[in-house]
Amino acid sequence: MTKSMLITIDTILARWSRAQILALALCGVLLIGLVDYLTGYELGVSLLYLGPVDVAAWYVGRRAGFVVAVLSAIVWFAADWGSEHPYSHLAIPLWNALIRFGFFLSNVFLLTELREHLANERRLARTDALTGTFNSRAFTEQVEYNLGLARRNGSALTLAYIDLDDFKRINDNHGHNEGDRLLRVIGQTLRQGTRGTDRVARLGGDEFALLLPDTNTDGAREAIGKVRQLLRESLNSAGFSVTCSVGAMTFSRPPPSVDEAIRAADHLMYQVKSQGKDAVAFDTRS
Repeated sequence: MTKSMLITIDTILARWSRAQILALALCGVLLIGLVDYLTGYELGVSLLYLGPVDVAAWYVGRRAGFVVAVLSAIVWFAADWGSEHPYSHLAIPLWNALIRFGFFLSNVFLLTELREHLANERRLARTDALTGTFNSRAFTEQVEYNLGLARRNGSALTLAYIDLDDFKRINDNHGHNEGDRLLRVIGQTLRQGTRGTDRVARLGGDEFALLLPDTNTDGAREAIGKVRQLLRESLNSAGFSVTCSVGAMTFSRPPPSVDEAIRAADHLMYQVKSQGKDAVAFDTRS
């Protein structure tokens, strides 16, 4: 099977629900069992059972893989027994079925471990290690994706740029460990204070960004006001007397590029910085 065929199959199965994929795997086991029975014991097809087992394990999970592995061993045993394979003792086909089950099961564990490892690596590649928010690269991808949706749906979108005021003073006076603790508080508060559809990122240093899909100017004012209030409460509770400067740009018509969108919000934030800090600048671009 070529790489392009595997990619095509993966693309198709990724669109299916887990129940559909599990049903496909179970049907595959029964079909292979029928072929196994019809071809007789002289032609072994045991390896074919790995297909449904692997599909269930990879796309549904370890428990589903275990169920399909059990069914595969039982179906193999039934097909082998029905083919009237001459054995000197009944324990021999039972032993063979257990060996096949162990092989199927080990495959399930290896695949699910690999899947979890890849998912964890993918998550780490997109996550800021200190704050648990998106990193700059992942955030850029999210902005690009949501800009495309906004263009297609004709919906508004708000991008907010957040910069801590006088963050260097925290590091200089209290050390970098305290500065890191402050950044973690900021990241956690931003995640808790936003919707599930919103995206939070640390772009570098003490700079954070919020992506608020389907959010017009009024919605942006409400959302940013809520976030700022939560930040004040969290920072005070953590013992930090730190403020933030925020630039929030709402696009009623999305800009042509991600860089332009981020630059617009960044420019607003620097306007706040130049005018005394600890405030929010809102603007709308159509």
